[in-house]
Amino acid sequence: MGTLIKNRKGIIGLSIVFIIATTALLAPYVAPYDPTQMHFQDRFSSPSSHYLLGTDFYGRDILSRIIYGYRTSLLISSLAVMIASTLGSTLGIMAGYFGGQLDTLIMRTMDILFAFPVLLLAIVIVVIVGPGLVSTILAIGIVYVPIFSRIARGPTLSVKEDGYVEAAKALGEGSFRIILKHIIPNVSVPIFVQITISLATAILFESSLSFLGLGTQPPNASLGLMVSEGRNYIEISPWGTLFPGLAIALVVLGFNLLGDGLQQILNPKLRIER
Repeated sequence: MGTLIKNRKGIIGLSIVFIIATTALLAPYVAPYDPTQMHFQDRFSSPSSHYLLGTDFYGRDILSRIIYGYRTSLLISSLAVMIASTLGSTLGIMAGYFGGQLDTLIMRTMDILFAFPVLLLAIVIVVIVGPGLVSTILAIGIVYVPIFSRIARGPTLSVKEDGYVEAAKALGEGSFRIILKHIIPNVSVPIFVQITISLATAILFESSLSFLGLGTQPPNASLGLMVSEGRNYIEISPWGTLFPGLAIALVVLGFNLLGDGLQQILNPKLRIER
């Protein structure tokens, strides 16, 4: 923890993520209005003491919708990255540890998924399953599986050749126990760093899918959906697009800074260079 405090990127990123996550968690208590509440008499209101960030076409408070939009984005991205990191890391460790035909089968499957542009693949999955919260989580999770699989496989190939792993095999320990006790702890650092970075890009993917009408469906609040709805009125009400866009940029910046900070802290080579 002391090392993180000394790391400027890490502490800034952690502060941004903590403030946004706390605000999203306490959304029912900190949001000035219900995100779906319409005030038709106040449509396109400019930022003021009554509506701090103004209102949209339906007279809904933009600040309240951004707070609830953060809640939606963090929920979707967290569940998607959790699925991807668990499944991808498991497949990568199995491929690296057992090798042979299993390694070939798993990694060729990952190569096929890598061959498709990630956003296009996510759109195809959402179109097949149908737009909505669950399909967005599955789409982003599936797209990210190959990334975690490759990241887990590389260190596993190196760790399984170490002396203590060979000693564990000689003592008769089973493969499952060796993976659980020796492999996972030694390959967890790059996976953990990738999780923080993937959260940032997952939020971008969720916003992109919602912008295209394939993610979160109205009247629920979503940052990408807010940008999409506000672009039609950008000339008369720019804050409907500007503020949600800045909100997306802020949370992505926070996770990226946090990921860079953790990488510098957890990677001995980068720490020595600093």
